[in-house]
Amino acid sequence: IFHNDNKTALAWCNEEDHCRIISMQSGGDVWSVFSRFCQISDTIAAAAKKNGAKLMEHPKLGFLGTCPSNLGTGLRASVMIKIPELNKDPHALEAVCDAFDLQPRGSSGEHSAAVGGKWDISNKQRIGLSEVQLVQKMIDGISKIIEIEETLASNAGMTPMQALAKCQ
Repeated sequence: IFHNDNKTALAWCNEEDHCRIISMQSGGDVWSVFSRFCQISDTIAAAAKKNGAKLMEHPKLGFLGTCPSNLGTGLRASVMIKIPELNKDPHALEAVCDAFDLQPRGSSGEHSAAVGGKWDISNKQRIGLSEVQLVQKMIDGISKIIEIEETLASNAGMTPMQALAKCQ
């Protein structure tokens, strides 16, 4: 794993998809994180081209890697968010996320528990939309999840599905 001094930009080589690019930071500035991701991605593509190589990309399927779920952009945009109300019913959280084409993962990644109600929520879709569209869709979905969480916190006895219906 190669990273910058701040550990906000990482390139994980020889991982599942040959090279996994990670851009992250604390706070809510998703567009800065995305901008850094694009800069890293463009730099890697330019370096490959300069050396007479290129990234494997299909005009219809997008970037090709070893994991079929990452066809298309391969972009998984995610946020770590504390949602104690939705955390009370992980199955309902999954249904709420489904409504926005999002996927909840535990605090330590796929198939892990959500420690302290902290979830990693990301886009499900990788193909059919651009990277910008996927990031915006994730932001819009997270905004709705925050609205649902706030609705649940202020309405004792309301179910997550009732809050979802109210917030759509």
